[in-house]
Amino acid sequence: MFTRMDHVAMSVQDMERCIAFYCDLIGFEKVFDRTFTEGIARLIGVPGAEARVVHLQLGENVLELFSYRFPQGRPPRADLCQSDYGLTHIGFRVEDFWGTYRTLQERGVHFLGEPVEIRPGVWVAYFHGAEYEVCEMREILA
Repeated sequence: MFTRMDHVAMSVQDMERCIAFYCDLIGFEKVFDRTFTEGIARLIGVPGAEARVVHLQLGENVLELFSYRFPQGRPPRADLCQSDYGLTHIGFRVEDFWGTYRTLQERGVHFLGEPVEIRPGVWVAYFHGAEYEVCEMREILA
């Protein structure tokens, strides 16, 4: 029986850039960093597979990053958009929505569109992560 969601994982091209983005800008802490060979090969059914796996933690939430040495990953589709099927974004709660928004802008983070009060007292904005994955920042005001 399932009891809760444990983590979100993504495969990345540049592990160090992703670690810096999520730790320096979002506030994650790196809590695990290991290379897997035989176990990952058996798990994904690809003989010879090898991946560096890093866990980043923010509160009780974990973002698991995979950097495969083998097999080589394929780049994301250039025309990917939010309405395509599949996972669409990683959502984060923030305090001080507008201060966080300005800080991210000052650090060169690209926003997909403009911030929106999606319903009364709930502000949302979408931005690109280190490798163009979409992230959401949301503040729910009391």
